[in-house]
Order: sequence, then C-alpha cells, then structure tokens
Amino acid sequence: MNTNSTRFGITDFHPDSLPFVQEGQNWRAPIGRVHFLLVMQGEARMLIDGHQQTLTENTFLFLLPNMLLCPQTHSSDFRAQCLFFDFDFMSDFPLLLKAEISHKVAYSPLITPDTRTANLLQRYFEFIEERYRAPENNNEIIKGLLFALIMEVNRLYIHRETKVRVSRPDEITDRFFYLLHRHCKEEHYSAFYASKLCISDKHLMRTIRQKTGQTFHFWLSDFLMREAKVLLRSTDMSIMEIAEILHFPNSSFFARFFRRHQGVPPLQFRKNR
Repeated sequence: MNTNSTRFGITDFHPDSLPFVQEGQNWRAPIGRVHFLLVMQGEARMLIDGHQQTLTENTFLFLLPNMLLCPQTHSSDFRAQCLFFDFDFMSDFPLLLKAEISHKVAYSPLITPDTRTANLLQRYFEFIEERYRAPENNNEIIKGLLFALIMEVNRLYIHRETKVRVSRPDEITDRFFYLLHRHCKEEHYSAFYASKLCISDKHLMRTIRQKTGQTFHFWLSDFLMREAKVLLRSTDMSIMEIAEILHFPNSSFFARFFRRHQGVPPLQFRKNR
C-alpha cells in the first residue's frame, strides 16, 4: 500500500470538482505539485491561465504548480484520469523538469499525441495505478515508473514549437521562472533577474506578486529548497559542501534556512530519507 498518498496520487478527474485551491470561479494548482491529466473520452472546455483550451479523447494536459483553471463546459460522457506528485515525493531524482520543458508547458500545456503515444501514456497510468492500489508498499517501484513517465512526457514537449501570444506581464513571469530554473543556485538577488529581463527590480517583484500571488523571495526559497533536498537525498555531500553549491555564506546560514522552511535540520532530513 502506498504510504505517501498526500504527496502522490492517481484519481478520476472531473471539471465540477477539481483537486485544487478555489479562487472565486477559478481553481489554482497547488504550489509544489505537478498534475498530469489524460482524457479517456468526451470533451471539456476550460481556460488555463487565461487561454481557451479544449480537451478531447487522448488529450494530455501538463499542469505546473500555480496554474489557474476556469472550467466552462463539458460533455456528459467526459472522463479523464489525473496523476499528481509533489516535488518532495520525487526528490531522489534530480532535474525532473528542465527549464526548457517548464517554459514550453507554461505557454502550451495541452498536447494531443498520436494514437500510439496516447496508448503508451495510458499504459503508464494503468501500471502506476496498479502499483498504487496494491496492498503492499510499492513506493520505490512507483517512483521508478513515474520517473519513466516524466521522461516520456519531457520527450513530447521538448521539440514542440510554441506560438502563443502572451501579455507582457505573462512574458516577464515566464522568463523569470526560466531564469530561476537555471540560476537559482548561484543568484539569490532579484536585481540579477531584473537585469536579465531589462526591467527594474521593483517592476519584477510587483509583476511576480501580481501574476503568482507570491513574492520573489518565496519562489527563490522554494527553488533552493528543492535543490537542497535533492542534494541531501541523492548525494553524500556534507552540509558545508551543499551550502557552497547553493551559494550560502556558510553551513550555519544554510542550516537555519533549511530548518525554517522544512521544520527539521538538514541532517535529520537526510536520516529520514
């Protein structure tokens, strides 16, 4: 039986009851969690980050954290499966989502693969669900299968051309996250990202807050914590070495930062892996 049901799951998906955070008529995908949606039959229409999307049979939807959904209409026979996982659940696997992938998904999260690829994705879903529903603990098997699925999904998106017109604030936000993916380890100040985007520091921080509901420092800390957890779980590096890689002033500063966000010191987190 899976013991990480709050960090990973697979379930039926219905537009009338989304497993997200409600904001008025909209629903926002939780921070730190990725959703894969595979449509089995029927049709549904919804706005995703303000863009009209139509989901039909074999459609695959890749939802990044903090994406905003607004369901509109759906057919009576609409049926889809939703697989979700927290970054923490897969922290043993470094660099799951490369910056280029996240950038493409942010612009165009929907894909309609050919029949062969759709059948392959469905088999992944079925196999993962079978291990998930089994009475014994299959977490390591689930993680391995999920990693393979993520690599398949990355392959689908990496060569996609995106031709979506976006507003200037959306463009700034998307580019910011692209840069944060690449530079969060060594660049901890908003001025660096603002200069890369050719805007002022204040403009960047205001835009990020308006578009995501969170601050620059929230997102920087979020990305740094992901990197720290991967290093703690998948390497034998000392706390000092990890602090150096993540460009903290010293190991004590890093340890305080980690405990403030995780609730336990880095060494205890490593022992619990």
